[in-house]
Amino acid sequence: MRRSLLAFALLAMSAGYLPAQEPSRELNGYEFIPSRIVADPFAITYFGTNTGGGMAFGLDTPFIDLDGDTIGTLTGDVAFLALGFEYQQRLGQWLAVRVAFTGNGRIGTDEQSMLAQGVTGTFGWNLGATARIYQSQKVIISGALDFARSNIVGIDPFGFAQSIIDDGLTEDNSLVESGNAISGILGARIGWAPASWIGVTALLEGGRGDVTESGSEAVIGGGGTVGVDLKNLNVIPIGILLSFDSDAFSQAGADLATRSTGYGFGLFWTGWEDFVIGLETTMRVLDRRDSEDDFEAFVATFNLRYWP
Repeated sequence: MRRSLLAFALLAMSAGYLPAQEPSRELNGYEFIPSRIVADPFAITYFGTNTGGGMAFGLDTPFIDLDGDTIGTLTGDVAFLALGFEYQQRLGQWLAVRVAFTGNGRIGTDEQSMLAQGVTGTFGWNLGATARIYQSQKVIISGALDFARSNIVGIDPFGFAQSIIDDGLTEDNSLVESGNAISGILGARIGWAPASWIGVTALLEGGRGDVTESGSEAVIGGGGTVGVDLKNLNVIPIGILLSFDSDAFSQAGADLATRSTGYGFGLFWTGWEDFVIGLETTMRVLDRRDSEDDFEAFVATFNLRYWP
């Protein structure tokens, strides 16, 4: 973690030598469309929210006896809701700091998934900063540092029953389980606008994450977006956004999955200069934390971003 802070400090000091430029989300006449799953490289002031939900399909949970043999499998789907708020404040010409709050809930949709997954709520916060390192007419490069923590609380009927089978009924058996997910991440963010109607972003990040009872683990991830604004093609003020991300550590589902890979598509209204609203959908493939199997999830969120 100290190495991450030192690296970010060096990036921030180098950014101090940039020529004075008025910070904005525009490059080469293109105003970048924000994505929920891939952060952008701009050190500017904004307020954003996202609200939505989705389904996870085909979660298999094995039932294991005292001898360690699998005697059955619970299979089902899980529904979930997601809510997030984020505020970023520009400090000078090249640095911005931000805070974000998130809430997620999931519940089984039938008898088997309700027994296997129960009801889980995740509530978390994120503190971060972005420093602009280089900018030209078409390209921007920034460094970012983020610290995040989530509290995970769930009602786990299956785990409760399994613990009784394994150890008998004792005072340590609990129907309610809780834990934490903590991460520190240092990343590089790039934006490129080859023309006034198209913009590309890329993200590469790494750090450490820790989940209760799972220990510390490496966090390596990346992603990118391609956005097209039809307004600048003299059509209609509609933005189309394609996105991709792959993360080895997800705060929202850290207790359920390790690597999470997502493919997104979004439609946004771009008719206002300082305000964007749209629908972003993502299909995700997640690797189970306690199994070699993976499962798929579909997420849809309404995203709003305002630049004062």
